[in-house]
Amino acid sequence: MDNPTYIILNLCRVLAYKKEELILSKQEGGKWGICNIPEKYRALIVQALDEYLSNKSTEWDENNAHEYAAYMITQIRN
Repeated sequence: MDNPTYIILNLCRVLAYKKEELILSKQEGGKWGICNIPEKYRALIVQALDEYLSNKSTEWDENNAHEYAAYMITQIRN
């Protein structure tokens, strides 16, 4: 949880590459994630994009962020 914004967006980028061989920026990866990752994580990705684009810190739901990371790592490994 040192830098959730970058972790959330980079996991989107990695999964986009794994599934579709796309090389995306953090912003593009987040947009891809919003369209391709289960809806239950959509708000988390939107929050990360908002923080990334505005450079304003936000409060994170750590449980949701950890669940998201575990889900994404599983998807990347499969």
